[in-house]
Amino acid sequence: MIREELTAIAALLGGFFIWNLGMFAVILVRGLKRRKEARLAEELQPVIREELANYVSGAGNLPKLQELCLRSRRDVASVLMNFQGTVSGGALNLLCEASIDLHLIDDWCTDARSRDPLRRRRAFGRLAFVCVFEPCRRIGGDLLKAALDDRDPEVRFSACRALAQIGSIAQIERLFEAALEQPLLTRILLTEELRRFAVPLCERAVMKALSSEDRDRVVACMEMLVAWERAVPVPDLHMLLRSPHRRIRLLALRLAPLVPLESADLGAIIPMLIDDDVEAATGAAVLLGRLRVEDALPTLARSLRFGDAGLARAAAEALSRMPPKGWITLEEMASSPNSLSAVLARSALDQARRRGTV
Repeated sequence: MIREELTAIAALLGGFFIWNLGMFAVILVRGLKRRKEARLAEELQPVIREELANYVSGAGNLPKLQELCLRSRRDVASVLMNFQGTVSGGALNLLCEASIDLHLIDDWCTDARSRDPLRRRRAFGRLAFVCVFEPCRRIGGDLLKAALDDRDPEVRFSACRALAQIGSIAQIERLFEAALEQPLLTRILLTEELRRFAVPLCERAVMKALSSEDRDRVVACMEMLVAWERAVPVPDLHMLLRSPHRRIRLLALRLAPLVPLESADLGAIIPMLIDDDVEAATGAAVLLGRLRVEDALPTLARSLRFGDAGLARAAAEALSRMPPKGWITLEEMASSPNSLSAVLARSALDQARRRGTV
């Protein structure tokens, strides 16, 4: 019995030793391979960089690049991508054409279908770069469109960036809709890519998103509109200003200076001065002062008299921007028995007179 147990233990120890030896061999082989690749990259990359620079200048030697590809396609692809952001126009087209002539784009299309997330991310990043060139788009464009629904957020972002540069307005609208469902960081990055399409997107896609019953989708859309900082048409802004959801009301206030306001919109902003939400009331006071809406004078005076310190200060500043009626109101409030209101009114009036507000 003991002999059998010792035999089993010896077999286990032997197996463990062999497994450790195998793992050590794998690590050793990988280390040697990486060192070999590093030495090869150190040798080839300066040569590749020079050949590609000559190529984009129109004096390139394609057979030489093909020879370098035979030695290390990985290094040629890596150096080619280092030109991203440094070339444009005809030079960029030549660089993208090189990715076709060297069949690198075929490699990236194959990697884009890989199950390895790192390979797929790298492949889509490279496809996003070269697909600004129409012949490259014919090869890899369909992969980029399909990647909008990819499970990997980095892959989706690469696809979105590429389509923002090359897509039709229909594709841009689809990209906008996809951006609304992305995590915050990805959506922020895509917001910059979509900024130049603000006006055409407002014709249909934005209106559709703002009318959604999904509150998170509405909020995401409004955050993008505010971040664009561009004049945009938003019909029925007053509906957003009257939303029962606080976040939507606050974003609507930030959006109001960018939108051609109608009487219904102003009619929704003025009552916000007496909103229980101090942040909303203060934002409304600042906005009304900036717009110099004299219809809001009575409500601003009330906010100065009864509001908390922040709201009262914003109301006083708003009144100071609307002479002569706003100044008259401040003069009356300067003698108010409410010491806070009196101090804020006198201070706002003095500052307005010093800067010569008209």
